[in-house]
Amino acid sequence: MRRMPLVVILIAVLCGPSWAFAQESPSAMVGTYDALADAILALKQAEADFVRSLLVHHFDAANRHHLLGHREETAREIALFANEGDNAVAGIRKRLLDGGHHHNAAGEAEGIYERGYVIVTLEAKWALLAASAAMRQAADDEAAMVVWREFMEIAGSLLHPEE
Repeated sequence: MRRMPLVVILIAVLCGPSWAFAQESPSAMVGTYDALADAILALKQAEADFVRSLLVHHFDAANRHHLLGHREETAREIALFANEGDNAVAGIRKRLLDGGHHHNAAGEAEGIYERGYVIVTLEAKWALLAASAAMRQAADDEAAMVVWREFMEIAGSLLHPEE
C-alpha cells in the first residue's frame, strides 16, 4: 500500500509531460491561430478600405455630373453613395450578413448603422437621400449648389472622419 503513491508518481513521470504537468496548447497551433486572427482583422480593414473606395467612386461620378449640370445623374450618384453602392453591392452585403459577418455589429445594435453597412451611418444615409431628392428638385444652379455643398460636407465627414 505504501508503494502505491510512489508507483502512481513514477507512472506519471514516465507517461510524459502532457499528463504529469500543466496543460499547454501546442505553440504551432497558437502561432497559426494568431496568424489567422491577424488575417481576419486585416480582412475587416480591407472591407472598410474597399467600401471607402466605392464611395469615392460615387463621389467622383457625382462631382463630374454636377460640374456638367446634370442634376438627375448627380442625384443618382448621391443616392448610390448613401446606399454604399447599388443592388449588386447590396446582394453581396446580404450574403455577408447571412454568413454571420457584421462589420459594425456594435453600431448596428446601437442603431448607428444599418445592417451590413461599413462607412455610411443611418443618420448620414437619410441626410444623403434627402440631398439626392433635393438635387432632383433643384429649380436652378444656385439651389443645386446649396445641395452640393451639403453633400460635400456629409461625404467629407464619412470619407475623412479624422479631419
